[in-house]
Amino acid sequence: MDANREIGEAAFGNAIAESAWTKFHEYINEAQSSIQTEFGTVTNTASIEGVGGLVFDVHGYAGTDWHNDGSDFIQWGYRLSKDSLDQSAENNCPIDITSSSTRGSFTHARQMPGESLECLVRGPKSLGQRFNEQLPLSLDSSETCGRGLPSLDYQDPKAVASDPTYCADNDGVCSYYSGGYDVKVHERMDWDNDPTFSGIHMNTVQAELPRCIRFATDETRNAVHEEFADKLSIALCSFMTDLFGSDIC
Repeated sequence: MDANREIGEAAFGNAIAESAWTKFHEYINEAQSSIQTEFGTVTNTASIEGVGGLVFDVHGYAGTDWHNDGSDFIQWGYRLSKDSLDQSAENNCPIDITSSSTRGSFTHARQMPGESLECLVRGPKSLGQRFNEQLPLSLDSSETCGRGLPSLDYQDPKAVASDPTYCADNDGVCSYYSGGYDVKVHERMDWDNDPTFSGIHMNTVQAELPRCIRFATDETRNAVHEEFADKLSIALCSFMTDLFGSDIC
């Protein structure tokens, strides 16, 4: 059972799987409600109310279609496809031009004072770039392990995933994971009954971690995981502090 999908695709009509799927998403919503109680909500310039927190959905990917025994990139997913982030496409940059208020994640953050979806996703203060600036991971064999896609350094996932410098796929296009069901439905607090995003929002992001972080080497795995967690917490906390204020972390 893959809870990061619609219930029909995730559970195949199996009652036990459907129950597990429902409990999984209810648990996420309970955690969101606890964060709302602890940190409250903030109203943005579009009069949208959003929880002072972030849903961070973590996954791992094999990346065997990339070079170096799996890609070094952390793939940050905002429910925007490679085509949506394609900088060579007409009228695709900044992405705010082609994004409706409910397309992609950060449906609340993008309309906070001084913010835009373009900057939040691949600007100098994006999560990907905040993590990039803390690289390299000192105990990892690759100096590029953990670089963000997208980020200010690597703004266009479609271009990177089609570049033979990085992509080893026979078809010439490597996989980019843009965000699944979890970040789609939990962008709103009333996750199972708010298709129009008319209620309270909570910003979401997906992170697909590469093999170089998840596995490292037998000798360095625990240390790499600890260092990664420390640097990730700095990136996330600084991001939310800039967004919501100094009381958030």
